[in-house]
Amino acid sequence: MADDRPTPRYGELAPEGWVWSPPADPHATETADTAPDGADADEVVSPAPYRVLDASISVFLLVTAVMMSSSSVPSLFDLRSTLDMFYADRGLGEYGGGSAVDIAGAIAAIAQLVLLATTIWLTVRLIGQRRRSWPVPLLMGALALIVTFGCVALALVADPGLLSSLSST
Repeated sequence: MADDRPTPRYGELAPEGWVWSPPADPHATETADTAPDGADADEVVSPAPYRVLDASISVFLLVTAVMMSSSSVPSLFDLRSTLDMFYADRGLGEYGGGSAVDIAGAIAAIAQLVLLATTIWLTVRLIGQRRRSWPVPLLMGALALIVTFGCVALALVADPGLLSSLSST
């Protein structure tokens, strides 16, 4: 037995006398629907407060990072002459590490530049989003310091003359 009646459409089975009218402002229903329990819709829409102290510390750390990188990157690209001066000052003779010093210096300089660019981009983005941003330059600076010291240490270890002079004393 087939049902010849037409299927009901949306709203046809509503109780008699009930009329639906859409809200006047569709944006008001979106914020009201997404508001957490007990919160006003105005609190949900309002942006986070601006963190003046956080942004000031972040900018100070960024300026410090740029100044430190601008003085250390050129000397890292010319690490051989820096180590030659270090050896001459200490009376260690000549640096004999070969091409390891050039590679280590270039790696340290490029790593510092990449970390600096990443730090600036991420910190500015977090400041724009009004989120805590000061740990980013602090942690990236520590990472750059570790990479730089590691590369310089590898360049120093590559010199057999330094190791023999240190072991003889």
